Amino acid sequence: MSTLAFTQSENARLEALNFIRQSVEHASWVQHVEQVSALKQQSIQHALFQLPIMERLHQQALSLEQLKLIHINYFAAIVKVFTDALSMLIYQTHQLEQHPNIHQHQRVHAKAHARYLLSLNLIDELGFNTFQLELSSPSKSHLVYFMDLLQALEIDPLNEQAVCPEAYALNQFIQSHLDSYDNLLLILACAELQVIHYSEALRINLEKYDPRFSEGYYACHGIVDHSDKLANDDNHEDDIWALLTQSYQTQHRKDYQALVQEYLDLWAQFWQKMNSLNA
Repeated sequence: MSTLAFTQSENARLEALNFIRQSVEHASWVQHVEQVSALKQQSIQHALFQLPIMERLHQQALSLEQLKLIHINYFAAIVKVFTDALSMLIYQTHQLEQHPNIHQHQRVHAKAHARYLLSLNLIDELGFNTFQLELSSPSKSHLVYFMDLLQALEIDPLNEQAVCPEAYALNQFIQSHLDSYDNLLLILACAELQVIHYSEALRINLEKYDPRFSEGYYACHGIVDHSDKLANDDNHEDDIWALLTQSYQTQHRKDYQALVQEYLDLWAQFWQKMNSLNA
């Protein structure tokens, strides 16, 4: 068996990504690359990623009680709903069968290739060990790992009184776009970007109180490339942007920009609220 498991096989990913690129007219693809790159830059440059709480987390300045409040809110905002949204996105690839961007004879194939890439993300989320498949287990899914972390932190995930409106607003924003393939792609690309940046900071602050807090969930998220870790967030984010490049519709450019702005604004409001918590 290859030392690279199927969820990390560059050959398989490149095959799917090459098909996606070739399924669209070359001139359109080039134009879409530029437009999607602008959306990605808009995301990266958002104030969300320069908020004071980021530095406070890196400096391990938040108390354990503050971190507990953050984690129950983070659970409601994204962790609990992420695989729901990703599963719906996989379903919504059926929209590619009628997509005007894609060569007509490749539209059904496009659905299969998109589902392959998105399923790599879902498989990671559901607890497949990306190096030793025999060690895979639903008990190692990222959702269950997060539940285990909440238990270690002595947090009741059902205590809705501890959840702020900003967390529910993020959850509801995703729920309101479950029927749109393009919107879900954009939302999950931004969510992956947020997870990559804030998971690292949260892990650093939690380690101050107990090294075991950085196991499980925080061994599955962060910026990882060609390592022995179980996270593939970089790959997943890149795959989502590639799929958006395939389905991008120029006439909706302003709608895409507005969606990115609104979703990341909600995240900024969430983290500003977390920064103001007194515990």
